[in-house]
Amino acid sequence: MVERTLFVGDVHGCLTELEGLLNLARFLPKRDRLFFVGDLINRGPDSLGVLKLVHHLGASSVLGNHEQSFLSFLKNGSKTSANFEKLKQEMGDQAGFWEDWLESLPLFVSEGEEDEIDSFLVVHAGVAPGIPLQESEPRLLTKLRTWDPENCRPGDDNHLAWYELYEDSRMIIFGHWAAGGIVMRQNVIGLDSGCVYGG
Repeated sequence: MVERTLFVGDVHGCLTELEGLLNLARFLPKRDRLFFVGDLINRGPDSLGVLKLVHHLGASSVLGNHEQSFLSFLKNGSKTSANFEKLKQEMGDQAGFWEDWLESLPLFVSEGEEDEIDSFLVVHAGVAPGIPLQESEPRLLTKLRTWDPENCRPGDDNHLAWYELYEDSRMIIFGHWAAGGIVMRQNVIGLDSGCVYGG
């Protein structure tokens, strides 16, 4: 029987910090459900270790922009970075397995009906106000920060954060924006604490 549902922000390859967080939360796989908001990899010292742990625990994760970039790197060699090269080498002959696993991650996880009090939506970056979730482009779900309501498109630093314009009652749990800090609102929780930067 599930007693708790836990959500974890952007880990970015910080395995030691993730293990510490799970210990602090007294996470028990048989009792707790575990959701990640994406960006499991890149920047930190042990991306493969994070992937292995998340997979081993049977946790759920949505696709983050760093997973998208890594998949693009594997397929096309685009956005070559030392971190991606290192991760691919560490994966060795298991690279195909991890590529398939990362490709299987959804852009969002929706639980419950929108009008239910305990329903929630997990997405990496956010949702575009006024655009139905099913019609949202992947780049919005994985990269959105601010929203320009007049032109109905992503905004710049002069525009409000997307969640300032979000008015639905369904809880949204997201990450992606470390500079924005932890966000705690009635209907929105932002979990990117900047772990890879010491947060």
